[in-house]
Amino acid sequence: MHVALVPAKPLPLAKTRLGTMLSDADRAAVAYAMFADVVGALTAATTLDRVLVVTADDRLAAHARSAGAGVVDEGAPRGLNGAVALGTRRAVDQGATTVLVVLSDIPLLRPADVDELLARLRRPGVTLVPSKEGTGTNAIVRSPGAVVPTCFGGRSFERHIRAAERHHVACDIWRNARIGFDVDVPADLAAFASAESATATFRETMRLGLTPLRPSA
Repeated sequence: MHVALVPAKPLPLAKTRLGTMLSDADRAAVAYAMFADVVGALTAATTLDRVLVVTADDRLAAHARSAGAGVVDEGAPRGLNGAVALGTRRAVDQGATTVLVVLSDIPLLRPADVDELLARLRRPGVTLVPSKEGTGTNAIVRSPGAVVPTCFGGRSFERHIRAAERHHVACDIWRNARIGFDVDVPADLAAFASAESATATFRETMRLGLTPLRPSA
């Protein structure tokens, strides 16, 4: 049974580094749109049996349920690794043999990316997708689901590799530009807005006037 986890901060706490570019309300709107894009891609993937969102945010939980995902109530924010640990326990208790963790700020994710990522996994094993900078981890698949703990934060990509080594688990790396493109800082959002995509996040950048003007056809 393949289960995907999406840990998501409450919207008022999300994407604070975009605060130099956006008001609090607009920052929350962008975070919500990215979350919606990620959940939409996961629920449309053919190889996943279930999607679980781990959050303490009522609005995100409501969206997840409306999209067909389950919700793990975080209670109070416990940090990314704490949220993933909580979600992993719930997924394994529900019968998950493979657990995919995807961050909520990668709006270019496609269902086919999810299916290919799961197809690449060796069992037992771990597959990592690094961030565009090559230092962070934007997705990790583990089989069995709790075969290694997650090490998100800072230079997590290297730490995940070391964790797999310590637990004597095969670790593969897949570099995927769409999964690797996370939106953390204003430069990321500007780069995202410069290329049209069929995403809720792109529509949000248009609403906010961040999309560069293009000549009329």
